[in-house]
Amino acid sequence: MNNNTWSKKIQINFNKAASNYTEYCLIQKYFSKKIVNLLEGLEIKNGEWFDLGSGTGLLADDIEKSFLNRKVYRVDFCNDMLLMNKKESKKILWDLNKGLHPATNNSPLLVSNFCIHWLNNPEKILEDWFMQLQSGGKLIISYPTNNCFSEWKNTCIRHQIKYTGLDFPKVKNMLNNFSPNEIISSNNYLYIENYPDIYSLFRSIINTGAQSSAKKNFSVGEFKKLAKYWPKDKKGFINLSWEINILVLGKP
Repeated sequence: MNNNTWSKKIQINFNKAASNYTEYCLIQKYFSKKIVNLLEGLEIKNGEWFDLGSGTGLLADDIEKSFLNRKVYRVDFCNDMLLMNKKESKKILWDLNKGLHPATNNSPLLVSNFCIHWLNNPEKILEDWFMQLQSGGKLIISYPTNNCFSEWKNTCIRHQIKYTGLDFPKVKNMLNNFSPNEIISSNNYLYIENYPDIYSLFRSIINTGAQSSAKKNFSVGEFKKLAKYWPKDKKGFINLSWEINILVLGKP
């Protein structure tokens, strides 16, 4: 699948999920709060703040609640997602695969929650975002790492089922382009979701528009096999484990 087809597929799925997203995006809500907590401990220079891949405005809203006199620009390529933002909010319809919108040049703060792994070449894009910061500016992102979904991956390995999920970035690769004095912090967090069965799990993924994959979908037989062998906990639930990295960068 080429990059244009992949990007279009992502855009369609997130637009379809726009009206449901805020109800079902529990993990995104959790890490939005963590980003705000980190932001409160940083010194940010004057200038415009931007939420990249803002979706329905979850992170931007949380920031504006903590910084009452601050308005955050919401940047996303899904128009239906932007329409779910507050009417008075600052919105920019823009595809981040094309680079940053000109309005973001020389910003003192760029934030992004669960976005960069959907973009082409996240490592290069992260470097480009950092280069656009003003001197002394900060960049905070959260993203799922390649250590996500161990239950899913291990079940596929053990029972010869093809893994159809996303291949998330490696933390090491995301940090490669930065010197120690540019990395304020890089922390991994374990987040475990529980579901009664894999049908509920995949339905929740669809409800947030996150079902896009560059890989071929399951066959019916493979899906039933995955449902049969996915391990259950003592209460009969299945788990899906995420490893989320929150990276805070500062431009000297």
